[in-house]
Amino acid sequence: MKKNLQLEFDEILKNLINPFFKKHGFKKQGNNFNKKINNLVQVINIQKSRWNQEDNVSFTINIGFFDIEIYLENSSQIPKFIHDYDCQIRFRIGSVVHGNDYWYELTQKTKKEDLEIEIHNNLSNSLIPIFEKVIDLNHLKDFILKNEVVQITTTAIYKIKIFIKTNEFKKAEELLQFEYHRTLNPKDYVSKTILPDGTEIIKTSKSAINTKYLEILKKIAETNGVVL
Repeated sequence: MKKNLQLEFDEILKNLINPFFKKHGFKKQGNNFNKKINNLVQVINIQKSRWNQEDNVSFTINIGFFDIEIYLENSSQIPKFIHDYDCQIRFRIGSVVHGNDYWYELTQKTKKEDLEIEIHNNLSNSLIPIFEKVIDLNHLKDFILKNEVVQITTTAIYKIKIFIKTNEFKKAEELLQFEYHRTLNPKDYVSKTILPDGTEIIKTSKSAINTKYLEILKKIAETNGVVL
C-alpha cells in the first residue's frame, strides 16, 4: 500500500518535533520555535523542500540566534515572534551533526520510526547541548569561532559587531579592516560556458563597489576608533 508521505511528515511534527521543543521551553508559531534566554532568542524553523513530490518529502531544521541589542541598532521594534531570517547567526542542523548541509527524507522506502529515532538523536545529542551552552553573546562568540561551518556562513558585519560587544577588539579590528579593503576592491565575476561543440564562452561581469555597505563599515570603524 502506498504511503501518504505528507501525513507522515505531519505526524513527525505533531508527535516528535513539537513536543520535543515544548518540553525544552520553546514557544511555537507555525513551524517556528522561540526561546528567550538573557538577551538572546534561540530560534528553530522546520523547512520543507520546495521540490517535494508525492513520493519524496524532504525537510531540514534551520537554527538561529537573535541578539536583541544588535537588532535594535537598526530597528526601533523587535518582531513579536523571531524567525530564522531575523537572526544574526543562522545555520542548519547538518552543520553541527554532519559538518555540511543535510535534509531528512521521507520516501516510500523510508521507515518513519527509524527517521524519528535519527531526528530525536540529532536534537538531543547535538542541538540541545548547544542551546544549553549558548545563553549569551560571549558563548555565541565562542560557538562561532569553534564551528568552521557556522563561522563561514555568518556575515562579516555580524561577526564584527559580536566581537566588539564581547571585547574581542583585535579580532573585530582585523576583520573590519579586511572587509573594508575587500569591499573597496571587488573582484569581477568570471563565468565559463562550454557549448556542445566544445567551444568555450567566457564572460566577465564587472563588479561595482557597494557604497552603502562601505559607509556602514566606516561608521563602525569611526565609532570604535579603528583606522581603516
